[in-house]
Amino acid sequence: MTHDVVVCGGGASGFFAAINIAIKNPDFSVVILEKSSKLLSKVKISGGGRCNVTNGRNKASELVNFYPRGERKIYN
Repeated sequence: MTHDVVVCGGGASGFFAAINIAIKNPDFSVVILEKSSKLLSKVKISGGGRCNVTNGRNKASELVNFYPRGERKIYN
């Protein structure tokens, strides 16, 4: 079997790259290669949705609008 794009690594960056390539090039065949059986394992343990909310806000009062767990959690 042949593919147009082969992404090495089944982590967050690999998936992000593969998804974006597939969206922008719907005719491409894209495959992700990962040596382990633990796809996206680091993503699952990286804060439960609490990390990388946004980096474009300097004030907590602005950041809470983008925080999925509510403002009480982020102010703490």
